[in-house]
Amino acid sequence: MKNIKKEENGITGSTLLITIFSIALALLLTIPNIYLDNHIYYLSRDISHLQSLKITFQEEQVLIKNRLEKIYSDENLITQDVK
Repeated sequence: MKNIKKEENGITGSTLLITIFSIALALLLTIPNIYLDNHIYYLSRDISHLQSLKITFQEEQVLIKNRLEKIYSDENLITQDVK
């Protein structure tokens, strides 16, 4: 009897299993990275927004302090005139 070697054509079970495993491994390695990148992006956007609010409030505080000083000085002048 002759030993006949059968050639396989197409996709075998082991090839399919290796392909699925490779895709799953690639997904497991990339999904956490994508999640972290998105999380860092949104956090940096929030930080940027809060920094701009801080600058705005600091400028507003200076304006309010200047107005208050003007009111105090005007009040001081008025009370000096009355005496």
